[in-house]
Parts: sequence; C-alpha cells; structure tokens
Amino acid sequence: MLTIGQLARCYGLSTKTLRHYDGIGLFRPALTGRDNGYRYYLPAQVEELGRIVMLRELGLPLDEIARLLPADDAALRRALREHAARLRGEIETRRERIARIERHLDQTERSQTAMQTPDIVTLPAFRVIGLAWSPQDEGDIPSMWQRFLVREHEIADARPGSSYGLCQPLPDGGWRYLAALQAEADAPVPDGMAAVDVPAQRYARFRHVGPVDGLPATFRAIHGSWLPAAGLEPVDGIEFEYMDERFIAPDHPDSLTELYIPIR
Repeated sequence: MLTIGQLARCYGLSTKTLRHYDGIGLFRPALTGRDNGYRYYLPAQVEELGRIVMLRELGLPLDEIARLLPADDAALRRALREHAARLRGEIETRRERIARIERHLDQTERSQTAMQTPDIVTLPAFRVIGLAWSPQDEGDIPSMWQRFLVREHEIADARPGSSYGLCQPLPDGGWRYLAALQAEADAPVPDGMAAVDVPAQRYARFRHVGPVDGLPATFRAIHGSWLPAAGLEPVDGIEFEYMDERFIAPDHPDSLTELYIPIR
C-alpha cells in the first residue's frame, strides 16, 4: 500500500490536499490506521486520483468532479463539452469587458468630459416617429436601436440623413426613450411604433465625441457641472440626442452626437 506522502508525490500534491479530499468524501484512503490515523492507499487508487487531478486542471469544481467520478466515458465527455462551452462564454464576456475598459480609458485620454460651454439654440416644434423603450421593458436601448434600423424605412416621408434618440418624461415620473426619425405632422405611425410631438423649446446644445456607451458620463457632466457653470437651469422636458452624417458608428472614437437639453 502507499502512504499519503507517496501518493501525493505522484501528482505533486500536498498531503493537506489529500486530507481535504478525504474530509469531503471525494477521495478516501483504502485504510486508515486505528492507532496512528495514517492513511494508506491501494495502487489502483493512483489512477483514480489522476482522474481527479486532470479534471481539476481543466477547471471543474470539486462537487462536479464528485458527481462525474462514477460516470462512464460518454457522460464524462459530455460534461467536458458543456464545461468547454461555459468557458468559451466566460472568455467572450471577459473580452467584452476588456473592450469596454479600453474604450473607457481611451475616452479618459481624450478628455471626453472636459468642460464645455453650450450653444444656446431655439428650435421650432417638430414630430418624430420611432420605436420606444422603457426601463421596465425587456432588452436595452442598443438592442432597440438595432430593431429600429431595420424598420426605419416604414416611416413615410421621414427626413433622411439624421436620427434622434429622444428621452421623454412621463406623467407618472418615469421616462421612455425613442429611436426615431423626424416626420411630417400627418405621417402615419407604423404598427408597434410611437409618435412624439416635440414642442418649440430653448435648448443648451452640447457635443459628445466617441462611442455611445460614453454618453452617460457626458450627461452626468452636463447636469452635474456644465449647466450650472454656464448659469443655466434645465426644465423637465424632452431632451434628445441628434445624429447626422457626423455620426460614424456606435463604437467609433470620432462619432459626433449632439445633445439637446431643454432650458429656461
């Protein structure tokens, strides 16, 4: 029989690890001395431990290994394929997070939220038609934009070359967001879309340069410091993002989005 030390050395493990495996019932010794408590293992257990070590090196948790040890080769291969799929999903998630970090760092280097003094403009009333999304709805704003882009041709006589991301306050204190095009006042509203009449209004106009996922930081800067520094006060009205040919792509570092904040 093998001592715990001899078996541990076969795989470069510590005896503490083997004691832990024994304690949780994953891998028990064939014999434990009554007087001294020493653990002894059969030669056949060398291969059994090797399977545990292999599965641990592949990243499987101990509870799943315990479930798989009695399984046949087909079940083990199926479990490993599922584990590989989970790992691929985790890798993709981490890649997306890394990309967001890099975009954030790039925006910081470009001083995206450097102080801006807004232009003051007054716009006449106009109408937009588009798809609406609220925080209680499924999905998110980017996915709603994707749905809108394939349907925007349904809006009759829409003004080409520009689009609106419109944030509309609601009577109950909530809000909704529209991905929209400007349309004529009598334009029909396609099924599943909504129309909003934007009143004539005085606005503070700001610029956002960079990917759209940096827009929240720009809005925070606008309401937190830029408007107060300019001596301006926002009103509870419709604010919107305006995108024309200067908007290159949602993730492009040089895309320009104009932001219109209603003011007194």
